[in-house]
Amino acid sequence: MFTPNDFGQMIFDMKYAAPGEKTWQQRCKVVADHISSCENEENRPKVRDRFYKALSDGDLIPGGRILFGSGRARYNLLNCYVIVPEDSVASIGKTIQDMYKISCAGGGIGFNFSKIRPKGDDIQNIKHSAPGSVSVMKMINEIGNHVRAGKNRRTALMGILDVTHPDILEFLHVKLDLNQLENFNISVGITDRFIEACENGEDWHFTFHNRKYYIFVGDRVSPKLDENGVDTGEKITTKVRVVATSEEDALERAKQHYLNDFRDQFENFELRPLKAMELFAQIWDNAVKSGDPGIFNVSKANSYTNVGYFEEMSATNPCGEIPLPSYGNCCLGHVNLANMVDENGEFNWKRFAAAVRAGIRFLDNVLDVNTYPVQETREVAHKSRRIGLGILGYHYMLIKLGIKYGSERCLEFTERLAQTYRDEAYKTSVYLAKEKGSFAAFDAKKFLDQGFAKTLPARIRFLIKKYGIRNAVMLTSAPTGTTSIVLGVSSGIEPIFAPMYFRRFRKANTWAQEVVLDPLFKEYLEARKPLEHFVGAYDVTPEEHMAVQAVWQRYIDSAISKTINLPEEAKAADLVSDALNYMPELKGLTVYRAGSKGNEPLQAIPTTAENIRKYGFTSDSAENASAEVCKIGGDCG
Repeated sequence: MFTPNDFGQMIFDMKYAAPGEKTWQQRCKVVADHISSCENEENRPKVRDRFYKALSDGDLIPGGRILFGSGRARYNLLNCYVIVPEDSVASIGKTIQDMYKISCAGGGIGFNFSKIRPKGDDIQNIKHSAPGSVSVMKMINEIGNHVRAGKNRRTALMGILDVTHPDILEFLHVKLDLNQLENFNISVGITDRFIEACENGEDWHFTFHNRKYYIFVGDRVSPKLDENGVDTGEKITTKVRVVATSEEDALERAKQHYLNDFRDQFENFELRPLKAMELFAQIWDNAVKSGDPGIFNVSKANSYTNVGYFEEMSATNPCGEIPLPSYGNCCLGHVNLANMVDENGEFNWKRFAAAVRAGIRFLDNVLDVNTYPVQETREVAHKSRRIGLGILGYHYMLIKLGIKYGSERCLEFTERLAQTYRDEAYKTSVYLAKEKGSFAAFDAKKFLDQGFAKTLPARIRFLIKKYGIRNAVMLTSAPTGTTSIVLGVSSGIEPIFAPMYFRRFRKANTWAQEVVLDPLFKEYLEARKPLEHFVGAYDVTPEEHMAVQAVWQRYIDSAISKTINLPEEAKAADLVSDALNYMPELKGLTVYRAGSKGNEPLQAIPTTAENIRKYGFTSDSAENASAEVCKIGGDCG
């Protein structure tokens, strides 16, 4: 049975344990009992024991809401939802109301604001009065400032705006201010057409309700005021950029939304052409500067799936791993790949398959025992029975197998691993359909004609045609931050942050710093095992990050939450080419440059022989450092 390490136990006690629970096994028993409670009486004991074994061995771990909420009366067990507001007062009002209910129930929420009319459009007969999509985001963000859920968890929000929307430039600009929209991650929704325009060097314009919008640049001429606010008679000219349908329209919008003083005058507006590639580069420049926006590939999300015949997915959950329709949800759990490597360094395929099968049934049951915060979320959940079984411990698994993250051998092994993961999941869902019935919107012909279903092996397609399938979508890869800590393994499909790093923390109202060794690195170091396969997130090149994600995406029917870590000196120009090349194969892409969010609590320590001697050993064990240290740092002298 699995027992958390000291840090994992601390996180478990803080975030997941119910009153009176002291051990991981106690929580696993409650979870297994609760999630198996919807099974029929004959199957329930067997299913409960199966769930308990997978959980207590650390082979399977549910998402945080499930882990925390199981056994609590009428609790929402789902991590996140999506709402897509329509362009009306009633819809925006309901969105705000439902957002509050869902947030208070512990759910993060993703939004796509592209149906909201652009800033400066007319509202009925009031010319140029629309506040725009960013204004709606700010209202929702303010509510998020006042919501706490679970054990003091702040609500998590995702805001998406399509690259075609006239507000996209304001959307990009406002997030550069780290004091605005602080509860939101943001992403730009791109399409195949936008990628094509970038590749062909085409101009780009914006659209809303079949109207075309362009960028116009003009002058705002303002009076120069003295310290008492009196007009000095001099003028100050400032360039103003307005997105509008014409020069005349730009002038009127400027008067409505860019007036700083009642005496301001606007003149000399001219069309400023915009290349698609220029906009793409600006997106990545912002991302490198501030960590936002990410990219959400709307075309890929809606074509490489199984639900295109009855759902439109224009948004994702806050971490980006599951594209969802309005009021769709995330039902998350994760298979621990680090547990699948035996003491001989061999991958245990049988144990892996058993964990996947348990995970699919487990998450399908969650949909039935869950208490939904809003009625629409229940209806959408049962229409598709969408679940999200992911993985964690991927990098730990690679290290145990002696494989370097991002290497060609890594990609080859991942291809086999991901295919097995997909096939076992889909076969399990077929057998669940045979036992319990298919999801409500299932149509065999339409399902098998979907982009992802077409990639399934012939034998699985035959089984779906014969028996149906329980879950329309079932695979993902989530970030798994705290659940990975509880299990003591690497997060999701991410590389470890670093083998060694400094951690800054507050202690008695002052800042303190300590050296932290990754647990597996420390284990290998003390056991004098080979260390050359330990690389940190900043040691993996952007292309290697993308290549790993692309392999997984081929076999995952939802999306992937993955971050490309960049060193502090990274430039957007270094990333744009690779991003454009890989984007057609990915549903999402996110980068994070060290230092882009201000002071950071973690700082990687270069894994050199000198640093390993300095930080990696206690004084009484330093003299026993093996020659393996020299393989990392070069000449040991």
